Formats: sequence, C-alpha cells, structure tokens
Amino acid sequence: MTPLQIQHEAVQSMPRLPFKYYEHDPLTTINVAPHWHQGIELNYLLAGDTLTFVTDGQTQQYQPGDIWATNRRSVHSATGSPDADWDEFGLIIDDDYLLTQLPASANWQLTLGLTTAKTTHPTSYTVIQQQLLTIHDLLQHPVTDTVRLQVLSHFFQLLIELDQHFVILKDDTTTSPNQSLTDTVMTTINDHYAEPISGTTLAEQYHVSLTTLNQQFKTNLQLSVNRYLRLVRLMNARRLLLSTDMKVDYIAVHCGFTSAKTLNRNFKAWKGLTPTDYRQAYQRYHQIDTNCL
Repeated sequence: MTPLQIQHEAVQSMPRLPFKYYEHDPLTTINVAPHWHQGIELNYLLAGDTLTFVTDGQTQQYQPGDIWATNRRSVHSATGSPDADWDEFGLIIDDDYLLTQLPASANWQLTLGLTTAKTTHPTSYTVIQQQLLTIHDLLQHPVTDTVRLQVLSHFFQLLIELDQHFVILKDDTTTSPNQSLTDTVMTTINDHYAEPISGTTLAEQYHVSLTTLNQQFKTNLQLSVNRYLRLVRLMNARRLLLSTDMKVDYIAVHCGFTSAKTLNRNFKAWKGLTPTDYRQAYQRYHQIDTNCL
C-alpha cells in the first residue's frame, strides 16, 4: 500500500517578479497531488469543468470563472475530469517579499475562495479577476522593464483588494515565528503519520518543548501540532476509504490510529459521518485502485 504523499513545494519566483506564475499544461492531467508551500497561492479557473479542490481536508468545488486563494502552509490538492478542456493559471506569492511590503500580512487568513466570497464583495471579486487576467495576458510576452512595471501595478492592486475585502486577521501573537521548525515538523508528520508519533515525541525529536512547538504551529498554521497530525491521518483514511475496499480496522492501523474506534470518533467529528457511512455515500464516485489491495 502506497501512503498518501504530501509534498513541500519549494517555490521559485520569476526573475524580477515577486511570485511564481504557472499555467496548466493542456497535455497533462488537471489532478494535483497534495502539497503545501510557504506562500499564498491565487488561482483562476478560466475553462474546463467542475474542479474539486481540497484544502486542509475541506472540499470546495470551483467552476469556470472562479478565483480562489490558498493560505500559507495549507495542504491542498485538485482533481477534475480527464475529458475536460482545462484552462487554469495562478500565482504563488513570494512570502518574504509580501511580508516586506505588507508586514501585517503575516496575520492574514484569506477568505477568497469561500462560497460566500463572490456574493459578499462582488465588485472586489471582479477587480481581482481582472487583475489576474491582465497579469496572465502580460506574461504571454517577454518580461521587459515596461512589462514588469505593468505587471507589478496590477499585482499591487490585487494585494490591496485582498487586504481590504478578503482578509480575516489572525490573533496577533507575541511568539516569534520559527517557520523552519514548523516546515521541518510538517514534513516529518507527512512522511511518518502512520507511525506512533505525537506532539510530545516530535517535540523531543527536535529538542523543543511541546508548548513551544504548539506555539509555532498555531502561529504558522492556526492548528496545534496534534491537530495537524490528526488531520493528515484523517486525510489518508479518507483516501483509503474511497479508493480501496480495505476494512476500517485495517485503515485505522495504517493511518496511525490506535483502533477503529478512535478512527470512527475522529472521522465522524471531521466529516459528520462514520467511516463506513462515508464510504457508502461517496465511494461510488471514485474508481477503486486494486493496486492498493
């Protein structure tokens, strides 16, 4: 059985621009494996079909014309029909640059992408769409000094709209962020969630107190280390429920839960259904991967 791999994407900004720009390659699948990165990601689905986007275990479905943001260090993935003619692009903002220009953005929790975003601030939503599309069009040409300045002007307007209309400020904290520690422990959890690890063992492994580790996770992720560990285990359990015929007891063991009872309790708190009920409700939408049996 191959575990769900959650990759840390090291993002390289474009030369002289404060973000990585990407476009979907029409020759490849729209599916994107679970991953995370330090910077905020903005996405624009121009054409295609319903795109299922999962962020920290929460599922949203986007339609052509939709835009959305992914917050720092949020684990996210995408799936969609292999037959659709997809046209999608996005920006991953360089976090050091953003924090230099807007120090208050350290406390940003972006709401762009929630189902209410389009209706709550429709004018600003449209402005961000226009800014993204203009940046997209400008970057179809060589990035001369003039083009770079044009791109930056639209990029700054985009940041202003986000700041004014699509931000919930996290509680300020006196804890100095140690992003390297958080990133390292996240990677360890993503690689070893099936093992008997916990916040306590991780704190010991990295020679910090559990209090310090929790403070760093809450500063950077708004989750305690144990809540993040539980989320990763639940995401893997969900994948196995939908993609295999493995028994719930077996799934519990292979996702790091001490028993099926523990998995049942945590899964129901997460999705509102027991693992068995969730499988019965949604497995018909997923092809069973017999290679995992």
